[in-house]
Amino acid sequence: MALSQGNKQPVYQLLVTWVLMLAVMEGVGDLMGILHVPPMGAIFLEEFVLLTILYLLNHFWLRVPIRLKSDISWRGQLKINVLPLIIILLDCLMLFLPHLQLTSRTILFILFALVVGIFEEYLFRGVLSGGLLRSFRRFGQRRIWLAVGLSSLLFGMSHLINLSHQSLGMTVAQMLVNLGFGLLASAMYLRTGSLAWPILLHFMDDARVLAHAGLSQHSVGLSTFSGALGGAILLVVYGGIAWWLLRRSQWADISARFLK
Repeated sequence: MALSQGNKQPVYQLLVTWVLMLAVMEGVGDLMGILHVPPMGAIFLEEFVLLTILYLLNHFWLRVPIRLKSDISWRGQLKINVLPLIIILLDCLMLFLPHLQLTSRTILFILFALVVGIFEEYLFRGVLSGGLLRSFRRFGQRRIWLAVGLSSLLFGMSHLINLSHQSLGMTVAQMLVNLGFGLLASAMYLRTGSLAWPILLHFMDDARVLAHAGLSQHSVGLSTFSGALGGAILLVVYGGIAWWLLRRSQWADISARFLK
């Protein structure tokens, strides 16, 4: 029988799941290379395998409830997400700049961004943020920021695997940016009660980058300092919006929604 939302979630299950998914990600990627699967096909196949494994792990072992449909009206959700919507709209404008060539390859990159967004949000916001929120029940209302902070830290640390093909500066920048992105995405999930919002944010952000830059494996020449500075600025911006969304006056509503 599935655990109810009010039952405590063992932390070790969540950490094991995080490590396992990183290992599977690396393993499947290596296997695709050994089998000489075409790059785009390998990418979509890898994400499909990851999402399937994660879904089965959650369904049969973790049993963390994943909320897709919000109990808040659309007007209420839009009001909550005013600041994140500005980021989404900016991403949308930059994605569809006049010089963007909407070739079949670009469209595949955009579809890839959607698949990645679904998998990563299911893992880091749905499973890890939601699961850690139940794990830290003994910390009272502080569990909200503990869960959001730890899941976001794990999200940022996951990008260390990129050191295999890119510079330290870019990797440091990615870690800081994604730490802040994790805070913001988690805040959107907890405030609205719908995983659709962080998926949309994630999709638009990745689609903008991939559509214009492609899936290049070549490192961009950022120094460690400049990369860290740019990442730190976005961390402050994203973290500031998350702090506003998760202000103390909202804690009771979040607890009532996720810990019934």
